[in-house]
Amino acid sequence: MSQTFPPVRLAALDLDGTLLSGHSEVTPRTRQALARAAANGVVIVPATGRPLASLPPIVATLPGVRYALTSNGAAVWDLHNDPLGAVYSRYANAAEHETSEPEAVLHDLMPVETAREVFALCEACHADLRIFADGRAMTDRASMEYNAACHARKGSTEARQPDDGRFTIVRDFAEWMSRHAHEVEKFCMFFHSAKEAQQYLPRFTAIEGVEVVQGAPDNIEVTAAGVNKGESLLALADHLGIPREATLAVGDSENDRAMLEKAGVAAVMANGMEQIRKLADIVSENDNDHDGVAEIFARLGL
Repeated sequence: MSQTFPPVRLAALDLDGTLLSGHSEVTPRTRQALARAAANGVVIVPATGRPLASLPPIVATLPGVRYALTSNGAAVWDLHNDPLGAVYSRYANAAEHETSEPEAVLHDLMPVETAREVFALCEACHADLRIFADGRAMTDRASMEYNAACHARKGSTEARQPDDGRFTIVRDFAEWMSRHAHEVEKFCMFFHSAKEAQQYLPRFTAIEGVEVVQGAPDNIEVTAAGVNKGESLLALADHLGIPREATLAVGDSENDRAMLEKAGVAAVMANGMEQIRKLADIVSENDNDHDGVAEIFARLGL
């Protein structure tokens, strides 16, 4: 007997490993599925660990995209009628683009002293560090070089992002933190190996007042306690007057867990982590390179 689901009015889609292919593209069939859903009134929401500046332009221009859930839920943005311009507004080279100002529907920042404690541990890790603040991705030259080496090993599901302005490069992270600790949305680190990440993971989880997840085995992501994609998905649904049972979450990894647990309908890609697949109402037969999102939408009648 086929399983029935409530009508979906809001679809939150993880990016890496879910909506985007291994080449950081959206398949034609998936784009068509999103266009059909949007034409029928479904709100399409990219839900990512990335900050707004790192939302790929190809995602910002998808049908139905007006809102974006970023930094693992620390920020939810209303991009209004110019999603691409809103994304470009957070580029380091924003003056080179046509931009528009997004509106923060939700902005749940890390307390200052907590941010400083997390940063001190990040410095001790000597990993690829990115700090997300006001929709921007702050990094330094050492981390950019580390990042290139990390992705050359293909140890992460997170697609490598070009140095085209999406990152704001600072000379000295400690000096930046002395002036901007009150603006931190999220800390994100990539390590040389999953083993090294596991060595540091208990030290991060021991810090009071934080939420710690892994988007990949070699990655550690830190936000304020209670901040996750799930709570932000529900907050956006409430903001839009959409019943919580009418929400769909699609993901593949541990940092999607809260979103999958909170959504009315949870769907996991074929390439999803085993423990995440167990949370799903629907497990796709296809992965992100083979129209998995389109298949899920078809099964839900979207």
